[in-house]
Amino acid sequence: MSTTKKWVVTLASDRPISEVSNELTKTGFDVDQVLDQIGCITGSASDEVVQKLRKVPGVADVSPESPIQLPPSDESITW
Repeated sequence: MSTTKKWVVTLASDRPISEVSNELTKTGFDVDQVLDQIGCITGSASDEVVQKLRKVPGVADVSPESPIQLPPSDESITW
């Protein structure tokens, strides 16, 4: 039994994001957000589906989603 994980799909700029999003959905990717301004799509899928996503034309990368924690605004240390 495969488990579903969260992923970030980074797109190449050679296809409209709506076309790639539709194809990802047909492949089995459950799309959460289409981030047109930065060329990324987030969503969830099993590891088996991710192997298929990487072969979709217009997909540059598929990476696991990682939590991001910004420091408090009064923190003296930045990046």
